[in-house]
Amino acid sequence: MKKKLRLALNLQNFAGESLQELLQTRAEVHEQQKALIDKARAEGRNLTEEEETQFDALETQFIEIEAKIETAQKNQAREDAVAAREAALNQPVAAKYRPTVVNAFGTPVQPEKKDDGGFNNLGELIHAVRFGDPKGRLNNLPIGQGQGGGYGVPEAFHSQILPSRVNAQWSMGVGTEGGYAVPEQFKPDVLMLGAPSAIVRPRAAVLPAGEPPDAKITMPALDQGSNGVYGGVEVQWIGEGAEKPDTSASLKEVSLQPHEVAATTIVTDKLLRNWAAANSFISNLLNKAMMAAEDIAFLTGNGTGKPSGLIGAAGSLAVKRTTANRVVTDDLINMLAGLLPESVGSAVWVANQSLLPEIAKLKDSVGNYIFIKGDATKGIPSTLFGIPIEFTGKVPRIGSKGDIGLYDISYYLIKDGSGPFIAASEHVLFKQNKTVIKVFWNVDGKPWVVEPLTLEDGVTQVSPYVVLDIPQA
Repeated sequence: MKKKLRLALNLQNFAGESLQELLQTRAEVHEQQKALIDKARAEGRNLTEEEETQFDALETQFIEIEAKIETAQKNQAREDAVAAREAALNQPVAAKYRPTVVNAFGTPVQPEKKDDGGFNNLGELIHAVRFGDPKGRLNNLPIGQGQGGGYGVPEAFHSQILPSRVNAQWSMGVGTEGGYAVPEQFKPDVLMLGAPSAIVRPRAAVLPAGEPPDAKITMPALDQGSNGVYGGVEVQWIGEGAEKPDTSASLKEVSLQPHEVAATTIVTDKLLRNWAAANSFISNLLNKAMMAAEDIAFLTGNGTGKPSGLIGAAGSLAVKRTTANRVVTDDLINMLAGLLPESVGSAVWVANQSLLPEIAKLKDSVGNYIFIKGDATKGIPSTLFGIPIEFTGKVPRIGSKGDIGLYDISYYLIKDGSGPFIAASEHVLFKQNKTVIKVFWNVDGKPWVVEPLTLEDGVTQVSPYVVLDIPQA
């Protein structure tokens, strides 16, 4: 018993230990205290006098180790700050800053610096969340306001986590709540229209968070249907002195309320301590994962606790394919015929990667290849019938409804909520010396058009969302 529940090493024996060793020693002391209690509970008794003495001695050591951990964390933070400053001072002097932003009179102005919360980059922020921040910068960030807790990320670092949150088509008041807020300089400085991994957000109608950021918002949607693409408004020529006709517009509503979504990743404590090196790795990984998660929800979501996707939209137009598990030229032409005419210039094809062989071998009525014309040096074309095409794994495979779709995504609404927020935990993988990093934010998305539209001829149905379906039964 005495050997198994021996006291932890004397304080002088761990006085020179590293921070990680101190953390490990603290865990061992805790386990010894827990073993004393568990043994007494299993035997249905209180602690013996000897066990109480052992427990009290362990408690004294635990408190002493806690103090040494706090000191070690402060020393580590100082060393990191000095090392970062030294690295910056050793860098060659950069060329004189030349602002590229101009005001209304054409005079260059320096862009306003975004709030960074006092951190050099996202990596240092995560390091502070995980190991503590003796400078007290975390005290100035919002904390614990989201369902998952955490710190609000300062605006300066948002671009390292999320794609652009606001589309230039919309302008509303913006507010941030929940967790630790990310500083402004980490958000994107421009719309990510060229981001290869983001399909929906750069093309959608994006509503910023507003105040309160996670509140439900309701938008009008034209109940167009059989009343024509102009929402049931009848236009008539009026003779002199004749009575003006009545007009009516039947409106439906689209409601959006941001849902919380979280992304997690695991990094070693050793990497995280070197926050300057960890910054690009962590931010790049999180950014791509979070953009992919949004795209999948915006394209295929069922609306239960998440956005409603374009493929299953009530306002979509489903075109039956000619042959099961195939895509032929007639299928694509029929999809083009079902697209809202005004959407041709802003539409995009979204196809599963498994369709690439089918599309590459598309032929006309006399058997000529029409997508790739026999020249392998030119690569895969970026358009199909003059409309951009995106190959992805975010939509269903070949043969399923929605394996290829033709969408005018400007008719898709995205409502941003609070966030992003960040949290870090050592407890889950403590023995492996690893940290779990969680980033979470709030967002909702829904198609704006609620049913297929009927053109002015009163017969032809179209939609800004056209999907290829399975063959006619």
